[in-house]
Amino acid sequence: MRKFSLVALFLALCGTVTVAQNAELAGGWNYLHVDSDVLPTQNGIPDGFFVDGTYYFAKVIGVSGDFEYNKKTFSSDAIFTAGDQAHTLSFHAGPRVKARIGKVEPFAHALFGVANLQLTPFGVPSESSSKFSIKLGGGVDWAVAPHFALRLGEFNYYYTKFSSTDFSFGFPGAGVNDHQNNVTFGVGVVIR
Repeated sequence: MRKFSLVALFLALCGTVTVAQNAELAGGWNYLHVDSDVLPTQNGIPDGFFVDGTYYFAKVIGVSGDFEYNKKTFSSDAIFTAGDQAHTLSFHAGPRVKARIGKVEPFAHALFGVANLQLTPFGVPSESSSKFSIKLGGGVDWAVAPHFALRLGEFNYYYTKFSSTDFSFGFPGAGVNDHQNNVTFGVGVVIR
């Protein structure tokens, strides 16, 4: 319930920003691909969403704030038992550049923030850790109407820094590297 309250608060704050003429609020479905050598068949996390707000202080240059949530329930394999879960939450902010070429609006951004990973092994209390993270990427919006667009795609390189020492029961596969080179992909709608 607390996570839902945080999302609702973030949406309300972003909603007040969209009243301004130079602002956008976007949201939609998000896919996270986790960088893990020990999860070759289970490193895709398709259950997620994103919300971001951008204020353009110049026609093509703005500042973005981004929230992302993903959830994975694992099936049984050598590392996880059926029912183990992982949740990720992230908050990022940074500059965004957007070209406006008729209805096509490509954009790029560099976002910096924090990612929280919560692991819940079946039958064991959950543990979580928060670490610095970076999202570098961009995408394309398609302007459908003056105040509405479709986010045709947003792709990000998503750097996180979790390790096996962050959790008392260990974090499978994180002992080799102290960082992860993940990727995200999302589609959605934009209100401006």
